[in-house]
Amino acid sequence: MNRVYFVLFAVGLCLSTPGYAHSHTKDKMLVTDPGQYHALLTAHLSKEGNELDIFFETADKVAAPVALMTGGFTLRAVLNRGKAQELNFTCAPAEERPAGEKAGTCSHFVAKAPWMKRSDNLKVDGTVTASGFDFKVAWRNFVPERYAHHVE
Repeated sequence: MNRVYFVLFAVGLCLSTPGYAHSHTKDKMLVTDPGQYHALLTAHLSKEGNELDIFFETADKVAAPVALMTGGFTLRAVLNRGKAQELNFTCAPAEERPAGEKAGTCSHFVAKAPWMKRSDNLKVDGTVTASGFDFKVAWRNFVPERYAHHVE
C-alpha cells in the first residue's frame, strides 16, 4: 500500500513541476509550461546558420507576449547522438519583437546553433532566471525540421 502512495506522490510531483509536466504544439512551435507562462521553441533553418528561437507568452486562450526582464540565458541541448551543446539565448533584434517592449525586457530570444541538423532529435532544458524568478523549461523530442518557422 505504501508503494502505491509513493507512486501517486511521484506522479503528482512530476505533473506539478513547472516546465516538466508536458509539451504540446502551437503552429510550428513546441510549447512547455514553466509556471504561469508558455515558452515556445521553434527553429530557424538557414544557409547562413541555424538558430533556435524561444517566445514567452501568457497561458490565456488568446495568448499575449510576456516581456521578461533579462538580457539572456543559457540552456542545454542534448542531441540524439548523446552530445550536449550549450545554447546562449539573447534578446532578439527589436524588429523581431512586439512593438512597445520596454527597454531591458524581452519576449523573444534567439540562440545560434550551427551544429544543429534538420533531423536531430533534441532535448532542450535548463533554468531561465528573469524578472526575479527561476523558470525551469524543458522540451523533449524537438526535431528542428518539424518545428521550423523558417526553412531555406
